[in-house]
Amino acid sequence: MITGPLPDLAATLRLQRDAGQVRASLERSGRELNTGMKADLFAASGGDPRRLLAIEGSQARALREAESITLAQGRLDLTQTVMAGLQDLADGIGPELAAAVARDDMSSARIHAAGAGDAFRNAVQNLNTTYAGRTLFSGAAVDRPALEHPDVILADVAAAVAGAADAADAIAQVETYFDVGGGFDARYLGAAEDAPRAGIDSGDDVAISRRADDPEVRELLRGLALAAVAVDPAYAGPAGAEGELFEEAAAVTMSARESLVQSRALLGLSEQALEDASVRIAARKDALDLAWNAATSKDPYDAAAEFQAIEQQLERIFLITSRLSRLNLTDFLR
Repeated sequence: MITGPLPDLAATLRLQRDAGQVRASLERSGRELNTGMKADLFAASGGDPRRLLAIEGSQARALREAESITLAQGRLDLTQTVMAGLQDLADGIGPELAAAVARDDMSSARIHAAGAGDAFRNAVQNLNTTYAGRTLFSGAAVDRPALEHPDVILADVAAAVAGAADAADAIAQVETYFDVGGGFDARYLGAAEDAPRAGIDSGDDVAISRRADDPEVRELLRGLALAAVAVDPAYAGPAGAEGELFEEAAAVTMSARESLVQSRALLGLSEQALEDASVRIAARKDALDLAWNAATSKDPYDAAAEFQAIEQQLERIFLITSRLSRLNLTDFLR
């Protein structure tokens, strides 16, 4: 009958089982020490994970809202930049052209009018600006350009002026072209509806876009185009009308400048609303992160102390086991 070895064998098996459990605890404690997070979130929730799931869902929602606000801010910032550029074009042409006409300096007026042609082309190019693959000034039709090529529009205006009887008629023809229902409508390639408004966390939404057929834009393009065609070498309008056309072009361009300032101011209100929403969302996200960390984080000092205690426990099991079986550490850990 076997008598001696059985107690030692049973003790060894029990120690090996305990060692496996302690090693698993040591691995878990090591992860908590490295990550600073509790390994068992179910236990961290007190057995009711609904609160943690609610926090996690709110964090994801806040992140989506923040991303949406950031995208809207980027679109609005670029829209404001383009509008500022249009305002600069008006500032650069209108006052100088008006001053030249006022002092009857037609040579200078012609130079400024020639610059209006370049300004017109720059304006149209900028109105076709895109952001994140979406055209800014084409309304809801964000997948296509806002305006036809600038030379096509200038050719239309030149043709309208060519059929005029006198300066007043030429001015009226160009005004009709740029009015709603005129020929310019066919050169506007965007939609009649505005681009979608940007939603903010309060449940409201704000306008973040402008269209290339908005009144202030039509007005600017009308003033620049009138000056440009009046000084074009191919001009075929009424004779002796140059001064009156320049004067009207300068007045319209300066009026457009004021309209652009007002339009930009309204966009500024949207910018402030988006910034306020961004601050609120960031604060809410910080509070959610704090709540999540409070429930799931592991105090580093507690984690270190626990890891050390488990490590010592494993060492004790090894010492006892080695005495029983005279194993070395390498054999024990296999």
